[in-house]
Amino acid sequence: MKVPIWFTKDLFQNALKTFYKNPDIEVSSLNTQDAIPAGENYTSDLFRTTIYFRKKFYFFFSGRTESISVIVKCGNEEGGVKEDLAKKLNLFEKESEMFGKTFPAIYEILGEHYTLSSKCLYTSLNPHSIIILEDLTTLGFNVLPRHIGFDLEHCFLVVEKMALMHAASVIMYEKDPSLLKMYSEGLYGNNDLTRQWVAAGYKGLIDACSRWPGFEKYGYKLQALGEQALERGFNAQKRKLGGFNVLNHGDLWVNNMMFSYFPDGKLKDMRFIDFQMNIYTSPAIDLHYFIATSTKIQVKLDHIEIILDHYYAQLIANLAKMQYSLERVPTREQFKTDYNYRAFYGLMGAATVLAFVKAAEGRTDASFENIIKDESKEGFRYHAYNNERYRKHMEHLLPYYDSFGILD
Repeated sequence: MKVPIWFTKDLFQNALKTFYKNPDIEVSSLNTQDAIPAGENYTSDLFRTTIYFRKKFYFFFSGRTESISVIVKCGNEEGGVKEDLAKKLNLFEKESEMFGKTFPAIYEILGEHYTLSSKCLYTSLNPHSIIILEDLTTLGFNVLPRHIGFDLEHCFLVVEKMALMHAASVIMYEKDPSLLKMYSEGLYGNNDLTRQWVAAGYKGLIDACSRWPGFEKYGYKLQALGEQALERGFNAQKRKLGGFNVLNHGDLWVNNMMFSYFPDGKLKDMRFIDFQMNIYTSPAIDLHYFIATSTKIQVKLDHIEIILDHYYAQLIANLAKMQYSLERVPTREQFKTDYNYRAFYGLMGAATVLAFVKAAEGRTDASFENIIKDESKEGFRYHAYNNERYRKHMEHLLPYYDSFGILD
């Protein structure tokens, strides 16, 4: 990616002054490079910038140069589907709101800082959309390879953090409902562009099913639904009147979670990243999406119910600790009924995002635009839906979702 010309010393100097609450900071130089390889991010441009700076002591700048590594997230300004999607879904507005208002309110409730996210140094929407975040890799956090997926231990830690964020959002809503106004729509916003993407995903899956012996019937069922497949997926994410709702992350796939480990290799901690798709609705949304996109095949085969049980137990424990009346929380049976009711959301995630997750690394044509428009056998859509990794996951997921009766 080309580094924007507006990445100036003044921009980062102002960010550091705000973050350190110190007006006497002077940036001497910057070093910027791509934060992730091509084909690993789809809604914004990501850079890693090392900032070299000095602080003033009394009347003089220190001779000692300090440095800090930051992740810079900015809107793509070259046109095309990537920019259109960001605008239609208000992605930067939502993430600015998350770091500017929502997370401070959540951390006030939790009484512990930055256990869910990175710190935000700076955010602005004008004249350019930009968010500057601490570089979690400097704290020992890293993203796992997206092809592999998470084992049960990693899944447990994810849903523990998920339950913590969800529970805190319940308390936050009680205190100030206005803090969640921005999150009425998530990744699958009901607009023309998103509908084109989801429809292309279903078409890619239907075509792939015709090539998988024994799985043709799922393609036929999905094809027979026609427009209903779109409507059922979009309806599955809607809030129910009087239902139990939380602030969902909304985009819990492998690349949006970072993990740290002890020296002996044991799992230590994790953080969520990328808060552009948050949606205030049933917690089943995060669970379906996470299970579809981010778990190992063996977890999908053997441990889905265990993960759901662990999440529910953690949610109840957190809400009880926060002195929330558990009479207002769904019973385990009601929770499972709601999860089942929203199963089409999991299928929609599997038919769209999972194809990106299992695609080969280094494909520079990995984009929403090519999923929508390129139907050639050499194109990204054909590759995404016909590679072996994707097929193996869908061979379990298709019967799983069909067992809910959602394809009938």
